[in-house]
Amino acid sequence: MSESIFAPPEANVETRPANEQAYYVVSPIKFYLLATLTLNIYFVYWFYRNWRLIKQREDNDTWPPMRGLFYIFFTHSLLTDVDETLKARGITYDWAPMGIATLFVVLTVTVNILDRMAGESIGGPIKDLVGTALLLVAPAILLRGQRAMNVACDDPAGETNARFTLANWAWMVPGGLIWLLAIFGLYAMFFAPEWLA
Repeated sequence: MSESIFAPPEANVETRPANEQAYYVVSPIKFYLLATLTLNIYFVYWFYRNWRLIKQREDNDTWPPMRGLFYIFFTHSLLTDVDETLKARGITYDWAPMGIATLFVVLTVTVNILDRMAGESIGGPIKDLVGTALLLVAPAILLRGQRAMNVACDDPAGETNARFTLANWAWMVPGGLIWLLAIFGLYAMFFAPEWLA
């Protein structure tokens, strides 16, 4: 920096190493299966990992664990960051980050409200069916954001993180069993109520 008070300000331009990821890359299939088979609990980890990478890249005071736990409050800012990164790199990507974030947050809040209603025995079986269906829709909405992150990291297919690890299976198998029980329960409510008597 120049010592002259009349010198124009200099921009602090830092280049990111080529091997440093801007965001958490995950293949679309792995992302969707992890999200649905963990009943969307995967989102806590997914948001945490993305915010941790942003914190490392920007060297700011972001607290990734809290942004992971309370992800509905930080969905818009995360997808805005992705959109700004794409634009800064000159990548044209057709998506609507604010629309995706808003729809995802609304669906997540709706699922939580329906879950609380079920816990208080409010509403009928249609509410349970809608809540279960929304658990499948929310990851599909956010998948567009994951694809944008993959594009921003020069890995559109998410090939660097496409394989399922032992930890992934440890989360997905119990979640899959819960899904089977939920499907059985919904079937019994609608088609075989005598099973529940």
